[in-house]
Amino acid sequence: MEKTSNELNNKNDEYFKNKLTDSLHIFSKQLNHIFNDVNKVISDMIFKTTKKYSRNNKLTFNDAILYLFNYCSINKTKLNVVSNLNYNNDIDVHPSNYQKKEAKIPLLFYENLFNNIQSLFYEKYSTNDLNKNRIVCVDGTYNNTNLLNDGSLETSLNMGYYDFTNKIPVNITLKGIEGKNREIKSFIDDINNKNVSTDNVIFVFDRAYDSYDLFNYMDDNNYKYVCRIKKSCLYLDKEKNKDKIDKKKNKIKNENVRFILSEHKYELSIKNKKNNKITFDKISKCYLITNLNSNEYDDEKVKKIYLNRWSVESFFKLLKSNYRFTNLTNHTNTNTKTQYHKQNYIILIQYYIIRIIDIIYSSNINDLNNHKFNKKNKNKYTVKHNNKNMILGLELVLKEIIDGKVNSNSLYKYSTKYIKKINIQIDVYKPRICKNPSYKWYLKSYAEYYKYNVVIEAIINNNVDNLNKNLKLLASEIRIK
Repeated sequence: MEKTSNELNNKNDEYFKNKLTDSLHIFSKQLNHIFNDVNKVISDMIFKTTKKYSRNNKLTFNDAILYLFNYCSINKTKLNVVSNLNYNNDIDVHPSNYQKKEAKIPLLFYENLFNNIQSLFYEKYSTNDLNKNRIVCVDGTYNNTNLLNDGSLETSLNMGYYDFTNKIPVNITLKGIEGKNREIKSFIDDINNKNVSTDNVIFVFDRAYDSYDLFNYMDDNNYKYVCRIKKSCLYLDKEKNKDKIDKKKNKIKNENVRFILSEHKYELSIKNKKNNKITFDKISKCYLITNLNSNEYDDEKVKKIYLNRWSVESFFKLLKSNYRFTNLTNHTNTNTKTQYHKQNYIILIQYYIIRIIDIIYSSNINDLNNHKFNKKNKNKYTVKHNNKNMILGLELVLKEIIDGKVNSNSLYKYSTKYIKKINIQIDVYKPRICKNPSYKWYLKSYAEYYKYNVVIEAIINNNVDNLNKNLKLLASEIRIK
């Protein structure tokens, strides 16, 4: 009986391997087509502009691209990257030569690469019907840059657009130091410049985008949106605030927009000063505005759409944890901003390759549904794959991809060795706490602990009226069990 069981498992494994290899073979051909003879493509692009051909000597443009792809990783130095490339190619080339060679590559080349692989994704690997609406979460994130090349500390805005429906970033656009605190204007500019598609898209914004001007812009152009608004919004009680609304110059034009109260309850526990554990429910309230049709999207659907907004924050965390993004000290004598744009395209290209391999792997594997752990707890856990591990492993096949010579065997080996599942508990709230005293989240953890203790003690002792207005608000959201 055991032999029969083993034979069955071996047969299933062989079937899975053949099926996965066939799918990866198709993708490898598609990748090779996109990266076909990039050295010649770049040379032709440069000749078209300068009327001069670039010499390869020891380095080709393939080597320069591979150099920049590797250098985008957060833990890599130029010396480390170049040493590895020189070792693999059995040459001795100075790091500055790699940098100069790469600087010749036009930004348009990387832009075309990204557009091609993004088009491939949405045409062949999208996980939803392209005629149906997809949720795109919008937010800005800041990084330190060196655009002025003078060593001064700069804070630059980057706009991030994350397609939650397909679990893929749509774009990262660098707005520079002039974009600081101008996220709404930056978003509108990106839409007008077609940096982000608006076809069949529901845009999701957080409270920082609460602006009548933005809502009117979205309605005027028939763009769908869901946005969290401030509790002080006059339109939450139109009758009471009618006079104030009438006096305002900028008003919401669309009378069909809806305002929805969203409540979310989760359980927390904390130890008081006597070291006794107190468990309580925290009820989080927020108000949403949307122009979605109520017949197609009822209030509950809109609330669920907004809950997906955190996905763009998770993407930013992955971006800053794995790529050279938070602190960009590198600069050139020509156009530093161009180099930063190149880096953003490279990050996106790598992410799309990883995501497509992940989709192919997931669509071919069956063991997640048959796993004992999932059978017993299928309603308690969701299964995700470790993106960080996949990002680290991609380095091993980058050269084959850039050379346009990747094959199904390499992709199969990569997918089976670096795609690892993670079981995540459903509806479990875990506050962002750091146990390392040298990081700011440690201080926040202490502040949260102190804040909840003060509020809980006031509730127990019936002294809520003596709290400040912020703690009173928190007290109104807590129900001690």
